[in-house]
Amino acid sequence: MFRFLLAALLGVAPAAASAQTSNDWLTGNIWVLCRSANPSPDSRDALVFRADGRGEVIRAQGNLPFQHERSGNTVALRTARSQTPVQLVASADHAMLYLRGPGGDAVASYARQGSPAMASCQLP
Repeated sequence: MFRFLLAALLGVAPAAASAQTSNDWLTGNIWVLCRSANPSPDSRDALVFRADGRGEVIRAQGNLPFQHERSGNTVALRTARSQTPVQLVASADHAMLYLRGPGGDAVASYARQGSPAMASCQLP
């Protein structure tokens, strides 16, 4: 249900999103917030990355557009309001994205929707 809702919001057919997965592990997938250092009942958001370098944070209080650039397993994400890009690091199997804090600790993680990693998510 969540995937169809996001697909409808983005104007992407779920089948098209699945087709892109074989070409690129980042784009064409929905990345669902899995764990957060500051969880709240409405903190469940998702990230969507497009092949053209744009993307959106899908959230209850309104979507937030961003620009992204990937280098290997690292993704730099920048919103219009951010001065420095946020760095996300992918797991070796590309099923998880980890947001690191200033000390290097993971402060949030996102699971690729449909991956086995979703089973370990702890948010409602």
